[in-house]
Amino acid sequence: MADHMNMTPSEMDALNAAQVEFSLNPRFLSPLTKQFLQAPQRISHEVGKFSSAWLERRQEATQAMIEAGKRLSADGGADPVNAMKEIVDWQTHSMERMAEDVKDCTEMMAQCASTLFSYEIEPIGDNVENTKMVTKKGK
Repeated sequence: MADHMNMTPSEMDALNAAQVEFSLNPRFLSPLTKQFLQAPQRISHEVGKFSSAWLERRQEATQAMIEAGKRLSADGGADPVNAMKEIVDWQTHSMERMAEDVKDCTEMMAQCASTLFSYEIEPIGDNVENTKMVTKKGK
């Protein structure tokens, strides 16, 4: 155990700051707890938005494929030009849907990274300010 009588003022300041860091200070725990609980909720929301949009596009693709198949069947496959046009149209729209998937996925990942970053950095800043206030009071 350290002898507090032989400590320099800067060592005492460091010890006081450490006590604040490791104490159950409600001003310290409250922002951390709040941030800890909110981050997964926000990430879950972002993943849910992406998943819903992705599934909707898959349903559109399936419906478009069924409709193209019906048009090809009605034509009896007698006109190869029409058949190719149906296939190219479906593929074109599928590529557009895939581009939307990439865009939405990129946005989701950016939002999740932003959430993780902000929910990690903000409490640290709050903790630093709380530590400064407590150590000033201790002087």
